[in-house]
Amino acid sequence: MNKSQYDSLIEAIYDAAVMPELWSIFLEQLSDTFKSRGTALHLVDFASLNSTCRSDESSFIQTVRTDPETVVSYERYYSKVNVWLENSKNLPEGELITSDRLFPVQEFVKTEWYNDWLKPQDYFHAMIGHLLKQDTLTVRLSIFRSKQQPFSADETALFARLVPHLRRSCMIHKKFSEVKSVLNTDTELLNRLPVGLVLFDKCGQAVFVNHRAESLIRCSDGFRLNTSGRCQADNANETRALRQLISNAIELGHGNAMNLHRGNSSRPLSAIVVSLQNQPLPFIGSVPSVALFLCDPDLPLNLDDSLLTQCYGLSPAEAKLAVALLRGQTVSDYAQTRGISNNTVKTQLKQVLEKTQTHRQSELIQLLTTGFGMLAAPAKTVITKI
Repeated sequence: MNKSQYDSLIEAIYDAAVMPELWSIFLEQLSDTFKSRGTALHLVDFASLNSTCRSDESSFIQTVRTDPETVVSYERYYSKVNVWLENSKNLPEGELITSDRLFPVQEFVKTEWYNDWLKPQDYFHAMIGHLLKQDTLTVRLSIFRSKQQPFSADETALFARLVPHLRRSCMIHKKFSEVKSVLNTDTELLNRLPVGLVLFDKCGQAVFVNHRAESLIRCSDGFRLNTSGRCQADNANETRALRQLISNAIELGHGNAMNLHRGNSSRPLSAIVVSLQNQPLPFIGSVPSVALFLCDPDLPLNLDDSLLTQCYGLSPAEAKLAVALLRGQTVSDYAQTRGISNNTVKTQLKQVLEKTQTHRQSELIQLLTTGFGMLAAPAKTVITKI
């Protein structure tokens, strides 16, 4: 392999670390380099001899040049009769070995592992490296070749040079996956907020919009984002004022609030600007510097009444009443909606107050708002422009 080919292979290794969909492409390139009839980057549990070879585009667990049904058969059965596994269990992380050093060839050709799984695919030799190890789990790279293609000393040396890069690439991929998982969790939590949230970078451009804010923007009544991701109100004065609040939060760290009036509602949106005090370094990219919270008084909380049943022991009927009161219904409105008498509702309310240890309706609403308000999922009602 010349220097250009080697550099290309190293580049492919690290490209796959940050773009998981490229792992299969890298493994194909690696297979070409070593004239492999099949290459697998798989996960082995040496405690049970179970192996995972199939994955999706987001994982480095990949198999190329092997029939999918054959891969399934390996996972289901043949990994447990793989005579190479037991003898390579103690292979240190970052080291490699060829299969002829794992099991005597004269005995190997008599095994079920060879005759029923390897031989039908014209596999005989393998070069194996352990890239990552944790307890009994190992990320294992296996390169298979035919009986007429034993691995030379030069090829083994080349593979040894690649293994440290492969290990680093897998570790980078693992770290990226962990960060991505945290970010996805954070996004899910932000999307469950019962208020709109827009995050702006230091240039005043939106870099994140949660589901409730998206609904308000689609409604295009009181607040929107222009094509550059900058905020707009329904009139020029409020637009200038809101952008000034965001600018003050970016430059001075000041938070503030204002109302955004709407044409389709007599009640304005409440816009609350909070500085996040982030100062990104050059070339790092856009990061949130300001949070804009948008509260719409016309959109009630959509609290899961089962939470109240679990926390306070409310009956299903009592929990539904508590949620209705939280969403702004009166006792009379609720009785009419449910088709029951006011007296029945008042009896239920008495039980709710007793079980929640509150003494009046306003105290109950305060309890539910402070206890569950920020955990409630936004209402599922689709907002449309009138």
